Amino acid sequence: AAGGSNYLWYALGPDCDREPYGLLANYAVPGVRATAQQQLATMRARGMQRLSLGVQFAHGSGTGTVIDSGDAAAVAATARNLADLLADVRAAGHAEVLFRFFPQGTINPSSDAFDSGLVGEYWNLVVALRPALAASGIAYRIDLFAEGMPRDRSGPWPPGTPDDPQWSRAARRLWQNYTASYGKLDTVGFSFLTDDDPDKLNLRVRHMDQVYAGDYPYLVAADFYADGAISESDKFLTFRAAMREYGFGQLGWIISEGYHEDPSAAANFSAAIASTRQFVHYFTQWPLDRADLECNADVNVPPPYVWDVYGGYGF
Repeated sequence: AAGGSNYLWYALGPDCDREPYGLLANYAVPGVRATAQQQLATMRARGMQRLSLGVQFAHGSGTGTVIDSGDAAAVAATARNLADLLADVRAAGHAEVLFRFFPQGTINPSSDAFDSGLVGEYWNLVVALRPALAASGIAYRIDLFAEGMPRDRSGPWPPGTPDDPQWSRAARRLWQNYTASYGKLDTVGFSFLTDDDPDKLNLRVRHMDQVYAGDYPYLVAADFYADGAISESDKFLTFRAAMREYGFGQLGWIISEGYHEDPSAAANFSAAIASTRQFVHYFTQWPLDRADLECNADVNVPPPYVWDVYGGYGF
């Protein structure tokens, strides 16, 4: 199906500064919603039909992008903003969204600074924001933790031994809470970072048994970025081989991130899909142009995003 972009910021500042311009954090600020409505309409006119949205959050602090998940008023405001944003996404004619959780700092289970006592706060944010998605009238799925799938420990350890026990316990608890409360029809669980090291990626897939304990999501989401001699196609094939090896070959995929408007990435994805016949539901690019040398940043493309290259390859 036609994909689109990760849409989390409505502008970029000097040196690609994104922090003051978080879409969800600022949606009620005068002028921001009107700007977003124009950008949504433009991206839809350019051929995009699906978007990845999301919330970046931390405990005890916030920025123009990051919300304070420990502040009840900030969480309530974010829920209202999300409802308004989804209404505008639907009005612009987009068909579906992937909504992603991006934890930061001590509430991030993959961080060395993680405080396991904050898992409840993390879960409360999920509970607070999901109703806006469920009531939106637009198809959606939830990524409970962007690039949040933990991995097995390498070496002579039994399968399921966590590389980071706190991270794995947090993911397991969030999954148990979610499936007990809502089932799993509307979630991809925890999306994958596709590691440059094939062994680490294999261990991440193998760890699905530990995190999901047999109750797997119906779809998985994964981020693919080429690195040096390792292409998107290489990572795609490694990920697919691991999924098949551990019994997950039947699951469909969403490619949740890749370089913005990148001909090499588009060709690599297209070739890998054609050669394997792997079912990919859709693709959403990240606002990062790897050829842009002006900003050393994780985001260097301002919205509204372009969809010529990937659209030309059938995405």
